[in-house]
Amino acid sequence: LARARDNGVNRIMEIADGPQEWVRAREFARQNEEQGVAFVRWSCGYHPHHAGERLPNDLIDMARESKDERCLAVGEIGLDYVKSAASREDQIKLFREALELSQSVNKPVVIHCREAQADTVRILKSFFAGLSRRDLCAGVIHCFSGDMDFAENCMDLGFYLGVDGPITYPSANNLREVISRVPLEKIVLETDSPYLPPQGHRGLRNESGHLPLIAQKLAELRQTDLSEIARVTTQNAYRLYRIPGRCEQQ
Repeated sequence: LARARDNGVNRIMEIADGPQEWVRAREFARQNEEQGVAFVRWSCGYHPHHAGERLPNDLIDMARESKDERCLAVGEIGLDYVKSAASREDQIKLFREALELSQSVNKPVVIHCREAQADTVRILKSFFAGLSRRDLCAGVIHCFSGDMDFAENCMDLGFYLGVDGPITYPSANNLREVISRVPLEKIVLETDSPYLPPQGHRGLRNESGHLPLIAQKLAELRQTDLSEIARVTTQNAYRLYRIPGRCEQQ
């Protein structure tokens, strides 16, 4: 946290990806407030990795935790057809129920998608087809890794795209090509800490203080100033998580 502050990070979203983390994340956010200013907020999620482990009351508990005033989003939720041991049927069922929950508590969603673009778009369209790029943001596609068609579909449904450490990887030419074509107004910066550290820190634990390295790579890619990247993506994050006030004053 101290290194994040030293590197200019002024807000952290802690992602709780399953029942075992909800209370810990809530308390972490509560403990990291200074004179009413929230340095840490959290998101209440149910990762597809856990879809086969859910208990009967988990979604009831998740709905209760999601109503916490320090909880700004529901997620990560979504589909993972690469690493999850849960069946696709269990993942899709949980994904739909979590989306229904997010609408009942009126909070944006943090979407996890790995090699499941078609099903993700199909399900999101059933919930968010009435929105558009100009409407209040539905959520973010966390750690975006898809093609331009997937990006366009997600933006058309009112979603931001999360840009993380992989944009700095030498092999990520396709990702950089897509992100270079996405309007800056539809991008938010993420770290996915403790995973996916930026180039130069590969093999080590990632942390929120590395966010400026991702911002710098995005500035290089888009041939613009780092300050402009910081200003716009911070504005985007405030809008995404529905945080009142102008980001320049926070």
